[in-house]
Amino acid sequence: MIDVEQKKNKIISYIQTTGPSLPVRIAKVIEMDPMFASAILSELLNSKKIKMSNLRVGSSALYLIPGQENRLEEHTDNLKSIEKEAYLKLKESIILEDEKEEPATRVALRNIKDFAIPFEHEGKLLWKFSFSTEEEIQKKLNPKRIEIKEEPEIKNENSKEEKTEIRKERILENKGVILEKKNQSEKQKHPEEEKKRKVEEIFENKDSDKPEFLEEIKDFLKKKNIILTEEIKTEKKEIIGKAILRTSIGEIEFLLVAKNKLTTNKEELTAALQQARHYRSACLFILKKEPQGAIKKFFEENPIIKLLVI
Repeated sequence: MIDVEQKKNKIISYIQTTGPSLPVRIAKVIEMDPMFASAILSELLNSKKIKMSNLRVGSSALYLIPGQENRLEEHTDNLKSIEKEAYLKLKESIILEDEKEEPATRVALRNIKDFAIPFEHEGKLLWKFSFSTEEEIQKKLNPKRIEIKEEPEIKNENSKEEKTEIRKERILENKGVILEKKNQSEKQKHPEEEKKRKVEEIFENKDSDKPEFLEEIKDFLKKKNIILTEEIKTEKKEIIGKAILRTSIGEIEFLLVAKNKLTTNKEELTAALQQARHYRSACLFILKKEPQGAIKKFFEENPIIKLLVI
């Protein structure tokens, strides 16, 4: 019987020692199949003991311990060319004004979320380098300001902060920046509606009939000791749902994506990968033929998505 807690502790210890790490390396360290290792990583993510980077090495994210964010700079060579230029420019300048940058740089700043933080100042959208100190930020914002100690305001402090926060949100929304806090608030208010909307938006089901492919997939899964627990999308060419795999470490839930064809493409794989991250689970991807070339390499580089061939 596998000791899951022992595996979790080993993962945390490894990341603490080596810094942000790829899932495939973590799987080797704990001596587990990448798919099972991904399931354990998902549990650690849910408990917030580890984090996942926005930066990608190949097509895989890095796992890190909270507080190791600045060590992501060790992996900036994996940024795209324009993103690397934007990162270096922001790091040197500490603050960049969105409107003054070239369109390509503005897009890049929105993509390098590990290093660029948007904020509003005097009605303008600015970007600050994630690892700059507050003192460095203030010097850039007020280069001619003489530092004066001010008495803190006690009266109506909450009201003032509240008004400032509302003004910030409105300006940032007008600039096209989606506020994470607002998103989280909406999800907390209507969790079931949000979940339903996400599913309907990405997996719109237009075919109400149960195709023969569904029965074929169920028979195949049964032989693999896998149970389809929920149907998200059921069509003649594609089945998407949630499944449970029974293993020696217990039941592991996966997102299941089955294609009624011989091959696939990177766009479909990326979509499946994004959905697996949305559900914080690994993904079982089913095809009718073993892929070759770049598609096969995609599966090798992304242990969170496991290929099964009928």
